[in-house]
Amino acid sequence: MSKFRALLLLLLLVALTAGQLKAQGANDVLRYSLQYPSYDPISIVMPGVSSPTGFGAYQENPASMALFEEGFFSFGLSSRYVQEESSYLGTSSEFDDTQANIGDIGLVYKVPTQRGRLVVGGGYSQTTDFNRALSVNARNNQSTITDFYNITADDSLFFAAFDAYAIDFATTDSSFSETASIFRIGFAQYPGINQNMELTERGVMGEYSAFIATEFQENFMVGVSLGLLNGSYDYNREFLESDTRNDYNFQFIDTDGDGVGETDIDNILSTDTINSTFTAFTARLGLLYQLNPYINIGASYQFNGKLNIDEDFNTLITTTFDNGVVFEDDAPGRFSYKIKRPDRFNLGITFKDLSGLNVSLSAENVRYSQARIEFEEIRLGNDEDAINDTIESNFKDVYNIRAGLEYALNPYFTPRVGYAYYPSPQEETNSERQFVSGGFSARLFDNVKLDVGAQYSFWEDRNQLYSYFDGNNVVGEVAGEEVTRWNVMAGVKIGL
Repeated sequence: MSKFRALLLLLLLVALTAGQLKAQGANDVLRYSLQYPSYDPISIVMPGVSSPTGFGAYQENPASMALFEEGFFSFGLSSRYVQEESSYLGTSSEFDDTQANIGDIGLVYKVPTQRGRLVVGGGYSQTTDFNRALSVNARNNQSTITDFYNITADDSLFFAAFDAYAIDFATTDSSFSETASIFRIGFAQYPGINQNMELTERGVMGEYSAFIATEFQENFMVGVSLGLLNGSYDYNREFLESDTRNDYNFQFIDTDGDGVGETDIDNILSTDTINSTFTAFTARLGLLYQLNPYINIGASYQFNGKLNIDEDFNTLITTTFDNGVVFEDDAPGRFSYKIKRPDRFNLGITFKDLSGLNVSLSAENVRYSQARIEFEEIRLGNDEDAINDTIESNFKDVYNIRAGLEYALNPYFTPRVGYAYYPSPQEETNSERQFVSGGFSARLFDNVKLDVGAQYSFWEDRNQLYSYFDGNNVVGEVAGEEVTRWNVMAGVKIGL
């Protein structure tokens, strides 16, 4: 690596603390640490810390499962729709995506006892998902994504960009210390480029768990759950730069090997993909006390666990010339690492049976500042320390607030509404999320209930598309995001 590229790498490390890794950083730690209300069609609306809601309530407090009056089999589906409006270089764009999967499937069994309560169960319930969709469409007169390839710390990506003509020798001495973006070579002033991008993130994290909850003493419930987190995450980004104004209308690239330039660039398409799978063990301990027939209080603690992540990634760069010739190359890789997820502490109170009305409130403390990333290779120790320093200084501990209300109109129909506020876990980013939800339970037959829950959430975010060297500093091209999202869950419970 040349001294010039080494200097740029140093600046990049200081600015982004991303090290020489392609996809691992503080944002990955946050992605796999977030957890939102989405356990089942009832728990998506009503907090389950101090009252039994749906099958997935054990994820908030396993002790609440002891209060189910009968056993049941639960099965539900989850459908999600996300829409994002972006702002980038003075222009706005909209993009959306949908995804569906199993929300929960499990069994709850109420063990016959002479006194007290004993409930056991197990199965699968959704923990969180990764649905995002972003697009940009703008004219960029300051930078190009090929500027990033010219300073990247990943040599395989640098040479893939070079082989695909995204970057080239800037002088006649053919030195890799004198490369530049193909769109800057031959110009005293960069003429600009049209940029179009579409990005989707998809995937889901779920938990396979077993739990036991018992009335340890009269009106005092204790519960424990043990489980395995499992899921996948898929990232796909297509970034197209096109010479729509024909600013690069001169013949300087030799595509047929005869030593004579005969064409120039029409467009460059960069396709980035990340495919991850992950697993982690989970454990929770919960308590619940019935103060009187009308008030429950509950508390639970979820231990921090290490998520083991296996990640395949690739960048495919495809350059199309004005004469129709196409050059392309890619930079695939595979990496395994661990993330220590933050622990969680829940408190809740429920006011119940108030003329058919139940009200539940809960607060969840999540210590995001305690999250960490771990690399297996000792040579990456400096990168690991830099990322964890960023987490410790930029991530903050938060209190997530939830409230839910349900009213039993009659033995056959119970509507419910809910609200949740989740503060931003990052000091420098205002990405607080709000959730407004509603749903109902309807008795279809004597032992069959239909549960439906819908959740609408909204927040602001930002996405750094790439970084580049502006002659003095490494800076980033950033798109602002306004995100709206629907999560609809529906399922049935069959009494045992």
